[in-house]
Amino acid sequence: MQNQFQVFETIFERRRRGAWRWKVCSAEGDVVVRGLDISRRAARYSANRALFQLLLSAPYHSKGLKSSNKPRTRLIP
Repeated sequence: MQNQFQVFETIFERRRRGAWRWKVCSAEGDVVVRGLDISRRAARYSANRALFQLLLSAPYHSKGLKSSNKPRTRLIP
């Protein structure tokens, strides 16, 4: 199918002395982005941020924005 969305997974591993290694993998198991942080909380934040940036750069994201030529209206309370 052409219109299938890609699936990603975040994985965390504890390293020596409290450091945490994180990676964002594709459904096939290929590592797309990886990093290392001091705490699990920081590693989770970094992995989620990397995943968000990856999704923002997806090709299907740009197509939807270009087709909309309607002016945006803003509601004022």
